[in-house]
Amino acid sequence: MPFNSESSYTDSQQEFCLALKATRERNGITLAQIATSTKIPAYMFAGLERNDLRRWPTGLFRRSFFRDYARMIGLPPAEACAEFVRLFPDGSGAEPAKGAEADADRASDLRLAFDTAWHGPRTPVLSRLLAVLVDAGIVAVLAVAIAWTLAMNLPTTAAIVALVYFSLATALFGESPAKWALVRRQSILRALTQGSAVVASAWRRGADAISHLLGGAGGSTPEPAPRLRVRVKLSQ
Repeated sequence: MPFNSESSYTDSQQEFCLALKATRERNGITLAQIATSTKIPAYMFAGLERNDLRRWPTGLFRRSFFRDYARMIGLPPAEACAEFVRLFPDGSGAEPAKGAEADADRASDLRLAFDTAWHGPRTPVLSRLLAVLVDAGIVAVLAVAIAWTLAMNLPTTAAIVALVYFSLATALFGESPAKWALVRRQSILRALTQGSAVVASAWRRGADAISHLLGGAGGSTPEPAPRLRVRVKLSQ
């Protein structure tokens, strides 16, 4: 469907909106699909097709909304947007909303689009290789120790240990123990440092208390406190 000043579809706003709806339905596109792709509520486009733009923003966002809609239903965005701006200049078809609805319209002017291609920061390759080596080393040591102690077949033991190891790790940490520890190594080191200081302090206090008790129980006479000899001279 062409969009230009000579098209019979653009004689009025109502015919323009009906032509948009007909194009969308002919191409088999639903309003829900457009809303999912553009992150714009479906009721905005439903209002457009009813020639009701009271909830639409103005200015740049107004044209951006329509351009996304036109692209989704298979129309040339530039030509369709030019016709839309001609028929619906800013303020046309949009009666001022009242109360909370006006606030909602102003808030809808800003759209946030999620970047689906971004999956968070990537773990360095060396860290991942280190985690693999640590996990493999733990499984190997456990398998050898259990196989030697119980006189079991080493490959079978290694398979059982690996299954139990990674199953418990997934249930408890959601990832391998080595990766979990590497990600939180700063917190673990800080906790170990603080913990060793607390243990050393408690050990010193316990040793002092024990030596005090043993010293009192032995019957030994405590050393007398040093005396201070003072000489007072009176004037005659």
